Amino acid sequence: MTLRVVRVRPDLPAIDRSFDYLVPDALAHQISVGTIVRIPLHGRRVRGWVVQDFVEPETEISRILPLLKVVGAGPPPEILDLGRWAAHRWIGPDVSFFGSASAPNAVAPNAVAPNAVAPNAVPASSIGEGGLVSSGESDSRLRVIAWPPSMDRRPLIDGLLPATGSSIVIVPDVGRLNSLIKYLTRAGRVVHVMHATRSAAERTLAWSEARNGNCVIVGGRGAVWAPVPDLAGMIVLDESDDALQEERSPTWHARDVAIERARRSGIACTLVAAIPSAIAVSLVGSVERPDRSDEVAGWARVEVVDLRDEAPGQGLLTNALAKALHRCVDAGERALLVMNRKGRARLLACGACSELARCEGCGAAVVEVQSELTVAPLQNEVATNEVSSSEVSRSLLCPVCSTSRPWLCAGCGSTRLRVLRSGVSRVRDDLAALLPRSTVLDVDASTDVDLAALRNADVLVGTEAVLHRAPHDRPVGLVAFLDLDQELLAPRHRAAEQSATLLARSARLLGPRSEARRLLLQTRLPEHDVIRAVCEADPSIAWISETRRRESLSYPPFGALAQLRGVEEAVAYAANTLRTSAGVTVLGPVASGASFECLVRCPDSEALSGALLAVVAAARALGRMRIEVDPARV
Repeated sequence: MTLRVVRVRPDLPAIDRSFDYLVPDALAHQISVGTIVRIPLHGRRVRGWVVQDFVEPETEISRILPLLKVVGAGPPPEILDLGRWAAHRWIGPDVSFFGSASAPNAVAPNAVAPNAVAPNAVPASSIGEGGLVSSGESDSRLRVIAWPPSMDRRPLIDGLLPATGSSIVIVPDVGRLNSLIKYLTRAGRVVHVMHATRSAAERTLAWSEARNGNCVIVGGRGAVWAPVPDLAGMIVLDESDDALQEERSPTWHARDVAIERARRSGIACTLVAAIPSAIAVSLVGSVERPDRSDEVAGWARVEVVDLRDEAPGQGLLTNALAKALHRCVDAGERALLVMNRKGRARLLACGACSELARCEGCGAAVVEVQSELTVAPLQNEVATNEVSSSEVSRSLLCPVCSTSRPWLCAGCGSTRLRVLRSGVSRVRDDLAALLPRSTVLDVDASTDVDLAALRNADVLVGTEAVLHRAPHDRPVGLVAFLDLDQELLAPRHRAAEQSATLLARSARLLGPRSEARRLLLQTRLPEHDVIRAVCEADPSIAWISETRRRESLSYPPFGALAQLRGVEEAVAYAANTLRTSAGVTVLGPVASGASFECLVRCPDSEALSGALLAVVAAARALGRMRIEVDPARV
């Protein structure tokens, strides 16, 4: 009698190999590639995935242990292969992706019988419907649509769904999830929801039902792994949203996984965003848009306040903002004031002409680099924000492209550069004085505020969390960014793109241009391309500018990035070894708090993966080291 042997990948990230096990007769009918099993391993009972069936064992049969039990159904073979690709792409253990692709709770292996239909089904309708205009030729299987934030996306999505087979719709904005589900259900679609906001039992049921096919899976980034057997279409909404990227390592991105899964399946993948990312634009020959009148109508009214024109000492509560707040509150609407305070740029401005200190090469905010003290301060000297260059040897350094220049204002040549203070407490005090009869509430992502308090507030002020946490009991009449430059010039290569995403989300809350509600932007950079794109309701201004900037700096998609962070010995070893590899550039390592970090750059993601995989094991043998591929905050 021939004994059946399977190869199992244990759910232990530290063990990077698979093991052979015998299949007991009692379990034989439940086992296939992807099945989750329990195995004996070094005296422990460990969960694992069957990754190969009917294998030729690597050791003698007499030494092979049997499987202990079947835990439940797991990802199908093609999803396991996709997980291996992702593990290579983002330098992580494949089991972390197998786990993401599995149900939260156990699902009986024979609970459903997949009933696949044509996996390469043609969409029910052409994407050209609804007045969409293409700017050129592109691959019909990968499409990018620039859809105005205030235009209803639900008819667009329904029209993109194939007539037969299953589709996956990735929705990062949980606030828009239920509305889309109801719309598609009323349209006669069978919808299953796989989103982190649902309970484990609900997600497990949706995962199990997905195996039957003929459905629409709607969810967050994890839904990209849904085990539908008849996948016919992929749609990613708000493809530039940071919520689509996993924050923990491996830092995979649902957009990229969706594109790869669609490519392997030979089906259409559509990326939708108000302002498409440089990565999305680079993948297609054209970006499709509504006709011009619909595009303009789909963006909110925008008012720009140039902070350079404000009186010295005015602070962030400008006259224009005060008028807009009164108008909003008097109309019974809610105002949202956004002022992020963490991870943003520490801006320098000229004390003579108010010009921001920016890199002349890439436009990012420059930072102060201090060398040696040339003149000791007098004992009784009063400290100020303004320091002349005669006191300290200073220069300006760009954290994005590493260009340095003298401590001078590029506009007027003055050396009176000063740090701009955010003035959070002053904003609260000024709001209380301006709106004594209104309820003002300070909100950020970590603030524990109940729904009743949020609903009672007339003005919400705080981080970008106010855009997510604002209740829908009354209209939002005003969204104001008190200092947008903190976003636009943040020390990250995606700062402009992330700012555009925030502005699009704000515009979506306000509604179409026909409404009196408005988006108010306070800035010293009114000519910035992101601001122009929003004001003119023309997203191409932003994506063309950003794509050119990325190309000139060899940043993604025209290069690949990874950040290594950990103990000094591990990071230093990796950095020194990588420097010897052809085509690899390493910046650092430098101390960052209790850890050390360095930035690795390569011509493309495949070269980056190869270089990192060659050093990661030896580096981690020296100590802890986290690898973040495609870092969102660098």
